[in-house]
Amino acid sequence: MNSLTINGRSQIAKIRMRSPVDITLGLELEQQLLDQVLSGQVQCGYALWRSKQALVVPKSATNRSNFQAASDYCAEQGWPVVIRSTGGELTPQSESFINLTMAIKCKKGQMSIRDSYRVICNAMLGWLADNGIQGECASIEGAFCDGDFNVVVGGQKLAGTAQRWKKITNPLARTDDRDMALLMHAVILCDGDLPAMWNISNRFYEKCQLTPFIIEGKHISLAQIMNQSGESFVLKSLDGLDAYLNRYIEKYI
Repeated sequence: MNSLTINGRSQIAKIRMRSPVDITLGLELEQQLLDQVLSGQVQCGYALWRSKQALVVPKSATNRSNFQAASDYCAEQGWPVVIRSTGGELTPQSESFINLTMAIKCKKGQMSIRDSYRVICNAMLGWLADNGIQGECASIEGAFCDGDFNVVVGGQKLAGTAQRWKKITNPLARTDDRDMALLMHAVILCDGDLPAMWNISNRFYEKCQLTPFIIEGKHISLAQIMNQSGESFVLKSLDGLDAYLNRYIEKYI
């Protein structure tokens, strides 16, 4: 379901895809959300979506001499490799994960890097707290695509985050040269066979003649925390996060 909600004179973009889509379509949804902020159609917005199974790698991975052989191997195992334009490290995608993308208009210098990451992290932490789960932001050595702004529960990674900034150049959407659009993304480990995901991820690294580093016990899924599982649980979690974000995002208009 796609929707655009208008609050007074300000607009909030809200995109929700409950059925899994090809990862390329998910990345297009992110760009669509960013473009709406860049063009001035909206002040902020979010998208919730699920991806079909895939391994998403940064463009730099294509420089490895064995990249194609590694990609072919993973595809044969049912894990197609998709290249993204941004940096970072390999990130597995699964129908049992929830992707959260947020975009807001802000001023250059208005927020520190920590503040900007807190925009999306606080959304997830608040939602978890509403479900009786205490989380925090921390780096977890041995986790996939590690960073200082993982969402962590009990010392294990539940969600990973990334962001990018883009200057607003549309004269109809900007007030001065400090106007920026901030795009944030999080992948939430809602359910699924996590050990299988880390195994294929490490095999990709090995095939690329890189040292595998992802450790199974450094991660946890929402299903494990809440002792629930299955498609109905994933959809219930997505809907619950949607309801929370519907209130949370209004502070950025």
